[in-house]
Amino acid sequence: MPIKVAYDISIFARDFGRTNAVTGIHRVVSELMDEMSHRADLTMTAVALCGDDPLDDCTKVSLFLDNRKPSANCEFEYTYYPGRHLADAYKSVLQAVHADDPDPSRWRRPRTLTRYLRSALHRLAHYHRLVFPTALFDRKTFDVFHCPHTEVPPRSRTGDLPRVLTVYDLIPIVRPEFVDKHSTWVFETWLKRIDVEKDWVSSISEFTKAEFCERTGMSPERVRVVPLAADRFLHPVADRKVIAATRARYHVPEGEYLLCLAAPQPRKNLAHLIRSFFRLLDEQRLSDTYLVLAGTKERGWMYDEIFAAAESSSKHRSRLIFTGYVAEEDLAALYSGAVAFVFPSLYEGFGLPVLEAMQCGTPVITSTTTSLPEVAGGAALLVDPVDSDQLCDAMATVRADHALREDLRRKGLNRAAQFSWKRSADLTAEMYRIAAGEGARVRVEA
Repeated sequence: MPIKVAYDISIFARDFGRTNAVTGIHRVVSELMDEMSHRADLTMTAVALCGDDPLDDCTKVSLFLDNRKPSANCEFEYTYYPGRHLADAYKSVLQAVHADDPDPSRWRRPRTLTRYLRSALHRLAHYHRLVFPTALFDRKTFDVFHCPHTEVPPRSRTGDLPRVLTVYDLIPIVRPEFVDKHSTWVFETWLKRIDVEKDWVSSISEFTKAEFCERTGMSPERVRVVPLAADRFLHPVADRKVIAATRARYHVPEGEYLLCLAAPQPRKNLAHLIRSFFRLLDEQRLSDTYLVLAGTKERGWMYDEIFAAAESSSKHRSRLIFTGYVAEEDLAALYSGAVAFVFPSLYEGFGLPVLEAMQCGTPVITSTTTSLPEVAGGAALLVDPVDSDQLCDAMATVRADHALREDLRRKGLNRAAQFSWKRSADLTAEMYRIAAGEGARVRVEA
């Protein structure tokens, strides 16, 4: 009999309509949902239990699923439903609110009338639910609840339903200097909601598992490693015309380029990368080499040092290309056109861009720290992320040594092939079976 899973996708409500807000976690939640919803041993139902405004969250998630291509192969269950007519009206108005903005990557104020209608319907819907209460999220109809993003709903919403929670990293408490104080407070609140005696945790790397168990005291038996995988649309692009067109879209000049894909934030170590690249240009006198930094500023923070480093050399500033947000359909070509992917991050819970680059056949230079050696698996050049000598030497060597580039390309493709969303789904389904079995045993004993 299939295991009935309530799969939380509240993350799509939080960033609804913001195309350039898509992150690695968004893609993980989406890919895992797609893979598991086609399994015969699971019945997946999408829910939204993590937000503060259940009507808004449920409506946005419902709209996300309606507009998603390809469509999701699982049902969505409202956890706040004021009745069909009110729900349909609110959904139409909310869709109009975001349709008011011709650029979905920005949140512009909607027209006054649309905004008024949304507010009025919101109040009416809440009043309707107070007068005509309806129990919706019936946890008794599910065997397990899974929250695959960085939020955990209060226990009052999930009751005694066995819970699987995905942990990506512990950056806000392990390296608080990389985030603001509010992020640390939010993370600590989230961590307190985890029951180390009853919950199950899906960790994306052995490194994160060890760090999580050490910090929380949760038994390693309750934490399973479920590695990520690169998206299916990422593959080597050999067509030079496609690569050239992609370069033109992001204003990457002709010549060789090193690529780094990362939101501008302290732990990504971009200021150090920029300074090392400028040093490389001084030492090697390279006339046709660029450093392309892909990633939207909207997903970054504390980035003053990064842009100060970019302006530190008037002689080399033109060799630095900030692309901003890169659309998913352009990622494969941008990766494939690079001489190397350079990712000297100071801290990663997994390091998905490393795997993405490898799957596109791009040689990788990355750090010796945290989870990155585990993911690279001997298929990348590893450097101390704070040692400029090592980073400069690695960039110069990969650029000049064509045989090394081909060797790294071959090893990277083989390494990336060891990861797949099917494998991730298999490991996740096994967690569901264990959690659901323990939950059933507890209920019988009670």
